[in-house]
Amino acid sequence: MTVISVAFIATQAQGYPCVFETECFEDESCIPADFRVEVDIADQAIMTEFGDLVIVAVKETGRLTTMFATGEGSEYMLSLTPRGARMTSHANDGPQVISYLGRCEGAF
Repeated sequence: MTVISVAFIATQAQGYPCVFETECFEDESCIPADFRVEVDIADQAIMTEFGDLVIVAVKETGRLTTMFATGEGSEYMLSLTPRGARMTSHANDGPQVISYLGRCEGAF
């Protein structure tokens, strides 16, 4: 396992949008969604409609990139490959999790 500081990622694009079309809350059935985020590697941030998240670590394994971020009230994990992306939000007062399924354009 290799954990890389965000400041040293040179192989990825510096910023790109992610669009998630499916949302799953806990063990309930998944529903359609239109959740969008903007990943900004240079500023170590994931911008969302509810506020900015701070990227605290990035792990790269082959074509899989996983980012760990923190924000008000939750911790986040964003995993992406050229074929798709998954983002999960883990509530600090949980346990509760929301999973988003989609893609990130221009990440590779």
